Amino acid sequence: MITVVDVVYHCHKEYDQPQQVIAKHAPSLGFTDYIKDRLDISFVKHSNYEGFQKIDNVPFAFFKSRNRFFYIPFKTHRYIKNLDPDIVIVEGLIFPLQLMMLKLFLARKCIIVVQHHGESPYKGYKKILQQLSGKFISLFLFTSCENAIPWIKAGVIRNTTQCREIQEASTLFCRADRKESQERCGISGDHNFLWVGRFNENKDPVTVLKGFEHYAAKSNNARLYMISQEGDLFNEVKKMINKSTILNRTVKLLGKIPHEELRYWYSSCNFFLSGSLKEGSGYALMEAMSCGCIPIVTAIPSFKKLTCNGKYGFLYPPGNEKDLSEILVGIEGINIEEKANEVEKYFQENLAFKNIADDMVNIFEKLIPVK
Repeated sequence: MITVVDVVYHCHKEYDQPQQVIAKHAPSLGFTDYIKDRLDISFVKHSNYEGFQKIDNVPFAFFKSRNRFFYIPFKTHRYIKNLDPDIVIVEGLIFPLQLMMLKLFLARKCIIVVQHHGESPYKGYKKILQQLSGKFISLFLFTSCENAIPWIKAGVIRNTTQCREIQEASTLFCRADRKESQERCGISGDHNFLWVGRFNENKDPVTVLKGFEHYAAKSNNARLYMISQEGDLFNEVKKMINKSTILNRTVKLLGKIPHEELRYWYSSCNFFLSGSLKEGSGYALMEAMSCGCIPIVTAIPSFKKLTCNGKYGFLYPPGNEKDLSEILVGIEGINIEEKANEVEKYFQENLAFKNIADDMVNIFEKLIPVK
């Protein structure tokens, strides 16, 4: 069996219990139930706690560390060396020094694989170090290989043959009864739209609100519910809504909602709206699709991948309020329930944790012959 170690260098100093770290990383750990009997896999995390635990028969090691660019966690590297892995997965492309030092600890046969999580190449001397670290990486994992383009241009990735597509995460959410969910959330109707995300430039709520305003002027039944942890554009969003009679009537700012309650909002609403300019994958999009909430999202690489190029949802160019408005007007003629069922089915058959496990085993068995 292939021996794999998955390491996260980022240190969650705010957590002093292993369960807190596991809960934080739950969207990227759910595949372990489907892989632990096919790969000899263990996980290394950093937090304000040190110790070792087996969780559902999977080994987890926790070490203290520092979130500094030049800090090298030697204790972590000695531990990984003693495991004698065939493959080490480094989560994130922003730890070049740590990765190069880790390579010195590992046996020559060990392969380093890096998983992209939405980060962009550094500039200046940090970029040079990323370029150097790229020479020690055998494979780069992306939700969509289109996300590799900036890294290829930056000289970190030498060629596209080093890239593979695999989701970085998924969700255990599943669709709840719509009527019961709407009663729970206090909404009604079948023209409900949902936004989940921070109010910042990358999420681009301004374009979403402008596009929705054009549409809502022609649809008396349309309602947009925005779940957000505020952000830099919060005041601008509030001002836009207060200035517009249409938005004031049709948009409701909900603030932060407990994560476990989101399932009922996704199940209550018919459509999921996003204006993201860039995403490594799209956690909220996956959660929405798992609950049959039909995506209307930007045509960025990860969203195109997750929606099968818009077959299971609708895509519009980032920042284009006109195209968004036209899509919103066009959905008036679709069979909403039929489309929602298609989206939910596609998620369960193609984007669930089992699919991540299958893809990972397939990729790693091609890298290393099965023992």
